[in-house]
Amino acid sequence: MKVHVEKPQKSRLILPMIIVLIVIGLIFLLPHLFPKTSLPLAYEVTGFEGDVQITDVPDQGWRTPKRGEEFLSGQKIRTGVDGIINLQVEDEIRLRLKENALLSNRECKSQGGKEIYHLGLDHGVLFGATAKPFDRKVSEDKANFMIATPVFNAVPKGALFRIAASYQADGNKVGVLRGAVEILKQFQLFSQGGYKIRGLEEASFLNGEIQPPAKLTPEVWQELKEGYELMARSAAMEAEQMDLSKEAGSFFQKAVFDHGTFFTPKVGFAGREFFRDPETGEVYLETEYDVFPTGSFVGVYLKTRDFDASRHEGLTFEIRRRGEEGVPDNFFIELKSKGNVIRKFSPRGFLREWTPVEFKFSATKPTPINEVVFVFTNERVGEAKKGMLEFRNFMLTPKKEKAPV
Repeated sequence: MKVHVEKPQKSRLILPMIIVLIVIGLIFLLPHLFPKTSLPLAYEVTGFEGDVQITDVPDQGWRTPKRGEEFLSGQKIRTGVDGIINLQVEDEIRLRLKENALLSNRECKSQGGKEIYHLGLDHGVLFGATAKPFDRKVSEDKANFMIATPVFNAVPKGALFRIAASYQADGNKVGVLRGAVEILKQFQLFSQGGYKIRGLEEASFLNGEIQPPAKLTPEVWQELKEGYELMARSAAMEAEQMDLSKEAGSFFQKAVFDHGTFFTPKVGFAGREFFRDPETGEVYLETEYDVFPTGSFVGVYLKTRDFDASRHEGLTFEIRRRGEEGVPDNFFIELKSKGNVIRKFSPRGFLREWTPVEFKFSATKPTPINEVVFVFTNERVGEAKKGMLEFRNFMLTPKKEKAPV
């Protein structure tokens, strides 16, 4: 019996190979032929004073800006000897361009679900504050938010910062009050690394080279503290905070009717903000302190409806430190009645995990409390003069009634 073996014909192989090549080609070409749709974004001009001018697109003629107008891709802003202008992307970025400066909006768009904000600071000083949405890692050679100068690129990450750009050799600097800013030389890829400037640090350039970050001096801190003004909230934002705080524990629901911060602008700063955890849905309080200047003290106050400390065992809550932020050695929690401190408690030993804490009142007679205060002082926080702590699940523990004899 003969077995016939048929050899494959070339014509039968050519067609499948052509189809495969076409498919492969389409895979590589389609993203270029049909790029992801991009939508324009813009900064809002929230206010300005002095000599400030903005260009129009496309004629690039200079004119005086208007409060509330948009600062779009391709536009530029310049300030004179007394000019200052404030810009913002609501809830994400706040900027202040100081006098004798030139700023360009190089790229401002939403593409592929990612917001991109790239600025060019030719010369001058720019203060900035970025919110948590920009606390992300750099992707390839671009970041969500980047500021390019003639000498270096700066990538803020959840930061409060000050950038100085200059054509003079000693005029290029980056200072940070909170968060972090990564800086790299121009034309240097992010994968090659750079310096990360953290809270209460400053870095400068010498002969075109980035110098290692150094701790702020009191004089430099005084220059940078203006950045805290960018964190002021609107009345609507404060109202949202009040509503959100009611979910931070029964203590806020039953006893607290107001809350805020106290500090002396020239010698410190304090911040407080309530956030909802996107994973658990729980609301927590983030407290921020900066007691860098010697002798400074700052804090957070909670106004209460005169609850009686003698009818409660104490106040319980959970506490943790936040990531790489500074953490105090200890701080004070004070119970106040008509301005007088009735009880004082000093927590310490803060971990990255939520840890339960109890502040026992030990009040034996009626003691109306109208304020609970968290106090951070330069002397007690230790090495971390700037830092954060987070709190949740504030509860007043009722006093157990004694069993009848």
